[in-house]
Amino acid sequence: MSPTTELHCTGVDLFVICKNGIPKVPETFGSLKLEFISERGMNVWPGPVPDGIISSWFRCRYIHSTRSAKVSDEEIISLTKEVSKTYMWEKAQKLFEINGKAAYSGGYAS
Repeated sequence: MSPTTELHCTGVDLFVICKNGIPKVPETFGSLKLEFISERGMNVWPGPVPDGIISSWFRCRYIHSTRSAKVSDEEIISLTKEVSKTYMWEKAQKLFEINGKAAYSGGYAS
């Protein structure tokens, strides 16, 4: 990466374990907005919910409400603390932009 490369975090994928269907995580939390929830690569929220949810692991994608603004580590830590009141979480993966372009994949249609 060159010294002129602009890199910053704009969101987080929070992977949670929920044994009773789709997790009911906050749709907004501070500056973060829930964009989608997926399971095995298929979007399950917002609906419609596809047939055949067989896993307990879900990816909850949160993006800054203004899309390209910076998200701090503190915001991500606060979100994981809030979600962990109800669900176990496996990992959090930061979502970065490089020079104003998303450096992460989009969600798949259900």
